[in-house]
Amino acid sequence: MNLLYRMLAETDSSGLKDIDSIEDGLSFFQNLWEKIKNWFLSNGGWQFLVKIALIVVVGFLLVKLILGIIKGIVGRSKLKDQKLAGKFIYNIAKVVLLVIYFISVLAVLGFDTSSLVAVLAASSLAVSLALQSIMTNFASGMIIVGSKPFKEGDYISVGGYEGTVSNITLHSTTLITFDNKVVIIPNSDISGGTVVNYSAMPERRLDLEFTVAYGTSVDKVKKVLTKVLDEHPLVLHEKGYMVNLSAEDSSALRFICRSWVKNEDYWTANFDLHENVVAAFKKANIEIPFNQLDVNIKK
Repeated sequence: MNLLYRMLAETDSSGLKDIDSIEDGLSFFQNLWEKIKNWFLSNGGWQFLVKIALIVVVGFLLVKLILGIIKGIVGRSKLKDQKLAGKFIYNIAKVVLLVIYFISVLAVLGFDTSSLVAVLAASSLAVSLALQSIMTNFASGMIIVGSKPFKEGDYISVGGYEGTVSNITLHSTTLITFDNKVVIIPNSDISGGTVVNYSAMPERRLDLEFTVAYGTSVDKVKKVLTKVLDEHPLVLHEKGYMVNLSAEDSSALRFICRSWVKNEDYWTANFDLHENVVAAFKKANIEIPFNQLDVNIKK
């Protein structure tokens, strides 16, 4: 250092100014280093840095873990558009988790995050109000997938409509009615309403009613109806069936037939049995009545 001073002393006055600048720079960095060292060793600086490092690392790993769980759950979804739905859910969760992570790091660093939290809360409220109907249908779609009240191919009744489920998406469910109409029902109406699933069970009871004229033998009618059921191949005979007189109407005796069929055979058996009973009544000379009104005129 003395040699450096002697070399610089031989320079002109501008060189002396450079020496002062160098000395000031060295002094500044020395003071800065001392302050950093004192803060790190004496004022708990190393503990603060370790705390920050732990929060950053642990928080990052926790975010990755939660996102992985969400991705796995969404990946098992049965929705037709599960790829789009999964990507949407994953991105929303990622943004929310990263915002929470960022705010937590700022709080540990000593920043006041109350105003930032208030702004984010107000923004999320505004967005949720704007997307309320969309998010309601979206949540209802996830409920339908989770609870599985029906699946594609099931014949259901909901909201005054009946039909076969052809498509389940995030926002709606599509039915094909018996006369080939397409009905699109919002998922919120389905999750908040009553759903009747006719395809849920492998077997279904078939209830049929027939009327005969007054004066017809009840036992004769029951034997004819029982024979029709015995001879039909789609009726599940081992489950038994019931044939009884159910009511005396104003113009006819009403009989009820209750039998069991496989779910997929319901409509075929329904139409077949109606035709077979009409033919059997005709063969047995059992009259099928019609509404009539007797008028007696007194003179």
